[in-house]
Amino acid sequence: MRLAPVTLFLGTNSSGKSSLIQALLLIRQTVKGGDDNQDLNLGNPDAGDSVALGQFKDLLCRFGSSQQVGIEFRWSASGELANSTIFSARYRRGQAGSAELGYLRLGKEGQGFIVERRKPGVYRLLLGDERKSRRQSADFRPRRSFTFSPAVLARLGGNAVPIQDVGPQLLEELSRIIYLGPVRRLAQRDYIWSGQMPASIGDDGGKAVDALIASGLSLQKAMKRNRTAPHEATLFQETVRWLKAMDLADDLSVKSLGGSARYELLLHRDGEVSNLKDVGVGVSQVLPVIVAARHAEPGHIVIVEEPESHLHPQAESLLAELFVTVSKERNVQFIVETHSEHLFRRMQTLLAKGETVPKNCAMYFVEREGKEAKLRELAPDTVGRIKNWPPQFFGDTLGETRIQTELAIQRIKEARAKSGDVSD
Repeated sequence: MRLAPVTLFLGTNSSGKSSLIQALLLIRQTVKGGDDNQDLNLGNPDAGDSVALGQFKDLLCRFGSSQQVGIEFRWSASGELANSTIFSARYRRGQAGSAELGYLRLGKEGQGFIVERRKPGVYRLLLGDERKSRRQSADFRPRRSFTFSPAVLARLGGNAVPIQDVGPQLLEELSRIIYLGPVRRLAQRDYIWSGQMPASIGDDGGKAVDALIASGLSLQKAMKRNRTAPHEATLFQETVRWLKAMDLADDLSVKSLGGSARYELLLHRDGEVSNLKDVGVGVSQVLPVIVAARHAEPGHIVIVEEPESHLHPQAESLLAELFVTVSKERNVQFIVETHSEHLFRRMQTLLAKGETVPKNCAMYFVEREGKEAKLRELAPDTVGRIKNWPPQFFGDTLGETRIQTELAIQRIKEARAKSGDVSD
């Protein structure tokens, strides 16, 4: 499937939407992990891993016969398939419930390397477009499913040149991912701020307010001195802009508590000022989404599940504009798992208005067909109409209206009959 600048995953509960996202997060936490003996880091919730999927047996489809799990994706700076780099791996059951690498291909066409497991712990290696392998060795087992030890690279000598960079390139690509889970951290009454802009806001958005405090204080300092707002203030200003558009707040402000390291985030609305803790849950859930979108650097990938959580319909629809606008202005890619009809309908409207085009907005519907999960690419035309829309996913709106109308007419007739009025 094609991941566009903005990609939406829709579908019924437990259809498989999250599995698509988890595959990328699984490889990310493996590659960025510190244990070279782990072929696939299945996750530890106590260690703060993005996904915790249990043991290898828990990855297998309950209804399938396969005893392997495969993960494959490509990436390209230009977006062209011909110039893309592939990561393709297959895993089997290892010791004590772990996952053991069975096959790995990493690199561009005719470049990079392939390793294949011959027996436990022993692999054969093929470099570039070679047809003959470099024998077999336990040393040819890639560390964390992506790179080789310095000793192996030294042993390969000049033959290592085409492969020594492909591992770091994968690490760099996966490091571009910013992930926000479906349940973000709830608001606190005050926050301890370290004094610096956080490097990341966390999978639960727990550092989003810290980023706003850092940005907001830089803005307040500039305003106090009658100076132009610095670049650091942009995050705060843009957050206010989107909260206004979503009709969630008129302004934000940061308040220091007695000169300490503790700060309040205050929302201004209709002439009143409230602590973030004292307003609706929807604000605390959407703030990390807005901050992640604006905090991301050009070239980053923001993956977010259920961004619409606890929002009213108008705010839900504005999320589509947030993703499209930031993607165009800042070259940030969005992968969004959602159940929101309002977000989806606004994306159709943006297509119809020409504010985005089908090649920049991919939409997929994940559905169950018996024991299998199917991926259906939704095909919008130039005015946003979906040619192959799954029946009744958002309910039968016309059917509901028809039933309501028929019942209303029936009630009117019954009322007239009781009153003796038999006119049409």
